[in-house]
Amino acid sequence: MALALWAGPPAVGSAQAALPTNRPASAQALLAAQPAERREELLEESIVLLPSDGLPEGQVEALVVFAQPPEKVWELLLQRERQKEFRPELTELKVVERSADGLVEEQHLKIAFLSVGYRLRDRFDVETLTMLWELDPSFESTLQHVSGYWELHALEPDRTLARFGTKVSVSPAVPGFLQNGITRKNVPETLENTRQWVDSSGRWRP
Repeated sequence: MALALWAGPPAVGSAQAALPTNRPASAQALLAAQPAERREELLEESIVLLPSDGLPEGQVEALVVFAQPPEKVWELLLQRERQKEFRPELTELKVVERSADGLVEEQHLKIAFLSVGYRLRDRFDVETLTMLWELDPSFESTLQHVSGYWELHALEPDRTLARFGTKVSVSPAVPGFLQNGITRKNVPETLENTRQWVDSSGRWRP
């Protein structure tokens, strides 16, 4: 499936989806586009958030280095029903529909006193090792917009450079601090949990 064929249903209230643009030709090209200090931080810490300048409000992008080859990272990230193993904020997760190149997953999570339920439509492009997700607008939720992606590049035979992006917007009636709790504020922890889970071949638990 070519990425250009996936438009998906528009998310309610969304201005722009957090979908990958200007895909680099290789991990080396992606690294070369970063300042030297960011490359050093990434290779030392394995995760670095990218600047939000010029991004739509609420959108977060990051780079992650996995100590696994791309095919193994892809195999693990495709197992969407296992996200509760490394995302403790999830109270429930189930796959409600599958297709040849994607699925629909229903997630429930709790932040402070707020319980949130929503469905995501996921699409998988095995040729480019790119995973996309967008909110299913047919499922009623306090979230107005959810979109995101994983994009994998071979860094070395046993390492993968991944580009990650996500954008989340909640109902205007929800307090701002709760929106922060499911957007940029918690992204580093979620990515670190994902990295450790993948690097351990799915054995690590937070």
